[in-house]
Amino acid sequence: MIYALIAIVAAFFVWLSVMISPKRGIPVLMYHKVLPDFTDDLTVSVLQLEEHLQFLQSKGYQILPLERLIGHLTEKEKLPANAVFITFDDGYLNNLKYAYPILERYHAPATIFLPTSYIGKTSSWDTKADDLMNVAQLKSLNPALISFGLHSHTHQNYKTAGIAEIANDLQNNIHFFKQSGLSFLPAFAYPYGGRPKNKILLKQMKEAMQSMGVIMAFRIGNRLNRSFKDNYELQRLDIRGSDSFSVFQKKLAGKAKISF
Repeated sequence: MIYALIAIVAAFFVWLSVMISPKRGIPVLMYHKVLPDFTDDLTVSVLQLEEHLQFLQSKGYQILPLERLIGHLTEKEKLPANAVFITFDDGYLNNLKYAYPILERYHAPATIFLPTSYIGKTSSWDTKADDLMNVAQLKSLNPALISFGLHSHTHQNYKTAGIAEIANDLQNNIHFFKQSGLSFLPAFAYPYGGRPKNKILLKQMKEAMQSMGVIMAFRIGNRLNRSFKDNYELQRLDIRGSDSFSVFQKKLAGKAKISF
């Protein structure tokens, strides 16, 4: 009887340690486009997105707003071990038409990273340009569910840019948000996942971000965030419509990688 009680108590403390510490790794999912009946590397179908959210909920994941991750980085606020964050890049109009109703239905918060000079225009960097949301459409989204983040002003690859160019682009990115009255998080997503390879430039870029109040930045590492040693090198998982559901599950578990 005593041994059984000891086992129960031990199991409880193991469960408690898992619940209060994200040691297994925190996934941040990266989506782009959502369409009814089409998939490719950048596009998931409506059914796929719904399947992903159903799976997350059925497995006990807590889909949290990105503000919680900021709180974890700045105030050491605890995250549950089953935390997951959802992000979208670029602000496609199809996000409003097809993703937003699903996110609403599942009460799943998400952050959309915006390249601000293209708001209300088209994604001219894509092989096939798609319409992007305008300011009014972005403001129509429920702020309790959808937040916005920085994605450069000109959808620029910082891998090939100098520090003056990066700083100017980032300033313009922030300025557009303030000028248009769009609220935004101090979070940046590198277009194409690109950062300077030169260590000096990389350090200068991160210092520029910090000086402008940017707290964290996301690359595309296709790994879970198991530690937070560098706020400007956070990982995201590239969620592709061309992947099978089993690949989605492997990515979520940190067991699948793609090379770029």
